[in-house]
Amino acid sequence: MLYKKQAKSDHWVIIPLREEAKLIFTRQFKDKISQLTNPEFNRHIKTIGKLAGLNITIKFSYKKGNKDIAVVRPKYDWITSHTARRSFCTNEFLAGTPVELIMKISGHKNVKDFYKYIRITPEEAARKIKDLWLSRNDMRLTKEEL
Repeated sequence: MLYKKQAKSDHWVIIPLREEAKLIFTRQFKDKISQLTNPEFNRHIKTIGKLAGLNITIKFSYKKGNKDIAVVRPKYDWITSHTARRSFCTNEFLAGTPVELIMKISGHKNVKDFYKYIRITPEEAARKIKDLWLSRNDMRLTKEEL
């Protein structure tokens, strides 16, 4: 388990480690994880994204005053610690992990804020509902028919 005191809220969160992550920590750090600042972490996670081949170009557009600004960079260059946190929450939600358990790890205090935080497409929401119906036998379709 990783124990982390959140700087923003001053609350502790306890994060379970998957076996693969535990092996990496044990091998790489001998159970002593070095301290990283947020900017250092963000630099490292961009490198990992690049090595993972996240090279497609992403365009981000916004307005500044009366000007339209467009920034184009490779996908790995947009990744931050916040991206990792949001992805974890969204992926666990889609996998069916109870929201209350995800919130214990993410540090969210209320469900309304949590649901604003996760990012799911309308298609993902529809698939999730269909899976729930199938698991409750509320639909006549079998998984093969989908």
